[in-house]
Amino acid sequence: MKSLISLIIFTLPGLLAYFWINLFGLTPTTKRDSSEVIAISALLWIPTVATILIIYQIMAGLSHVIHAPFDVWIIKKDWTMLSSTITDINKLTDNIWFLLYYVLLSLVISFLLAILVFTKGYPLLLGHINKVRKSRGVAPLSSQSTVWNEMFLNNQGQIVEYIKGDGTVSLTGCLIRVPRAHEPDKSIVLEAVDHWTNVMDYYDVPIDNTFIDTITGAVIKVYNTTGAEEAQQLYNERVNNGSIS
Repeated sequence: MKSLISLIIFTLPGLLAYFWINLFGLTPTTKRDSSEVIAISALLWIPTVATILIIYQIMAGLSHVIHAPFDVWIIKKDWTMLSSTITDINKLTDNIWFLLYYVLLSLVISFLLAILVFTKGYPLLLGHINKVRKSRGVAPLSSQSTVWNEMFLNNQGQIVEYIKGDGTVSLTGCLIRVPRAHEPDKSIVLEAVDHWTNVMDYYDVPIDNTFIDTITGAVIKVYNTTGAEEAQQLYNERVNNGSIS
């Protein structure tokens, strides 16, 4: 039981923050091993737990100075003031109310910390890194950590043509589902394949980008969105007019 409590106290906040950051889309170029995850979680643990304990100290102080009829339920519990030792936290772990408070605040604070890192911290750090890279004559880093993220995880409808590595399969459609960066299988979902194949057969739409998987040889061509929409409109008009059966 003690080991479970220690796991909650000393690893949960940092791991939660790391989990949220990954869900927000800030993923590394490669999967991290366990030692790297532990190191990053330990760094994220510090601000998360510091915030949790500061809030706890404030609530503990209020519970000692505010009395009925001005108190509220949340400070009717016996809040123990903390000193600056780990021993105090270990003693509090025997209190189920403290554990519940700690877990709930870990969820909230780690989520807010991850938002701060994703929206403010990482862009600021990346900006300084790119300044140094430019001063050394090195190309700046992209805002996305992987080529896959840069191409497809932008929440924008894309008309693409998928070509299998050996050239035996070619499909054109609207890309509506893509995997995350580190999923082992890069499976995709295309919508309206027959429709977009017919559109591209009649019109020559410019290609903006071409993604090439250097391992499997698969190719994904990304058509110009404006050009694809114009071609679709012209195709639909010809179908409605009976020019195309």
